[in-house]
Amino acid sequence: MDIYMDNAASTCVKENVLNVFNMTARLCGNPSSIHRKGTLANDYIKHARDEISTKLNCNSDDIFFTMGATMSNQLCIQGFISKNPTGMVITTNVEHDDIMMLMNNVHCFKQIMKVDHNGIINVGCLKSVLDYATKEMDVPVLVAIQMANSETGIIQPIQEIGDLVNQYDNAYLYMDATQYIPYYPIDMCELHIDGLGMSGQKIGGIKGSGLFVARQKLRNNINPIIYGEQGLIGGTYPTPLIASLEEAFHSIDYDLTILRENRDELLACLKSMGGVLVGTTDNRLPNNIYIRFPGVSGLTLMNLLSDRGIYIGTGSACSSESDEPSHVALAYGLTTNEALECVRFTLSNETTYGEIIYVVETIKSLLPLLR
Repeated sequence: MDIYMDNAASTCVKENVLNVFNMTARLCGNPSSIHRKGTLANDYIKHARDEISTKLNCNSDDIFFTMGATMSNQLCIQGFISKNPTGMVITTNVEHDDIMMLMNNVHCFKQIMKVDHNGIINVGCLKSVLDYATKEMDVPVLVAIQMANSETGIIQPIQEIGDLVNQYDNAYLYMDATQYIPYYPIDMCELHIDGLGMSGQKIGGIKGSGLFVARQKLRNNINPIIYGEQGLIGGTYPTPLIASLEEAFHSIDYDLTILRENRDELLACLKSMGGVLVGTTDNRLPNNIYIRFPGVSGLTLMNLLSDRGIYIGTGSACSSESDEPSHVALAYGLTTNEALECVRFTLSNETTYGEIIYVVETIKSLLPLLR
């Protein structure tokens, strides 16, 4: 039996998405060419822009196609710093690895905000930093925060953050929506989000597809770091990836009832075996369980489950093979040993009750040996 519970790392490609990819991969025209073959390919690009912008409530020219959220994050933050070398970047200590590495290597004013033991930032502290940066320092500010954490699934107070940043003329809000977007609709206008990034592989799309959305206010404050066809991004439009990404957006199912019930059933069983949930049960993505079993190596448990056809993670996919503790777990107040005990189960709408029972029984047989 194969049971896949690592959907935060990547989801299975949906059949209809793959069909669109295969169909458009046969188009030989370059979308930037003005002959009939080129315009045929470009029609798919235009249609994808229109449809996805409608989903996100932004303008179609706000949409830029990337290889995924990491590329989108870098385009936004590095582009902002290039345009505003004296500006400030505000982010948190639980962001994805690519942003943490960028913050360690970039030269600019920056503020890394700490989260509490439930993974939530203090919006009052964010206001204080914004006040100082925009009024005392008088510099432009980019606030870059994940909507939902890639390891713990904890959702930040998005509306509250958006309302706050929107009060400042010279501040801009960019959010990595990668983990959030498969489960909840996003209205960028209502949430006051100026920029957004995501990866297609998290919504049943093809790896290597993604979005960078930059509304006009933010777009005017970003320099390209890869020059070319899209203005902010260079390179030939990957028509099959873009068309299949649009199809993946159409396939998102926001009915979370069964998914949440299955997650809660598995969580209850894991807790009954001594599992300790990291972070609050509130404000958590409906498919996520980030948990530790005291005295049990998370990496060892993951590998033993993999041998038995059960696939989970220990953290973000970029760092799950590392024997170093997760910076996210440490930021939540865990010790190094406790952080190394963490594993992540992320279910999908295809997860069945029978699979949950098999996972529970398998873990139950392994824990006495590991302890």
